[in-house]
Amino acid sequence: FKSTRYTYMEPHGVPSGGDWALDRIAAVFLEGTEGVTVQGSNFERLDGNGVILSGYNRNATVQENDFAYIGGNAIISWGYTNETADSGFPMYTPRTNFPNAGVDGTDGNHPLDNKILKNLGREVGLYEKQSSFYIQSKTARSTISENVFFNGPRAGINFNDGFGGGDVLASNLVFSTCRESG
Repeated sequence: FKSTRYTYMEPHGVPSGGDWALDRIAAVFLEGTEGVTVQGSNFERLDGNGVILSGYNRNATVQENDFAYIGGNAIISWGYTNETADSGFPMYTPRTNFPNAGVDGTDGNHPLDNKILKNLGREVGLYEKQSSFYIQSKTARSTISENVFFNGPRAGINFNDGFGGGDVLASNLVFSTCRESG
């Protein structure tokens, strides 16, 4: 995957209670999947995001990929919940209990039991400074293991909230991050 257009001027959403805003766009966009594997790919000079697990995704694996010179985030995992009236891009219809719902993930429209393994990421966030090698929001029971990431403007790995819990973060090498945000 090479030379995609920039996305930082596209509509953004607030993924959860953290301070980030994201665009729900990527070179590889996965939504409504089970058991998908993205493996052995090169993502180079993408002006936007690399891979997004958006909404319902179960048992997806992103492994042994190389991400270099990425304009936004290398990998995003971002679910839907029922807290806003317009969280419907592109396939979700919110329930009728807005605005009193709070963050309600009981409908299962979020990434669950996914694995991010043995990826290499460098020079991420060239244009989008609020970016990471991996960010997850409204996502549960992820395994992020044996990845190497360096040279990014903010956090190397970002858990934007504690939604669902059960995550495993182990044996990653992350260095030379927060180079542009303090």
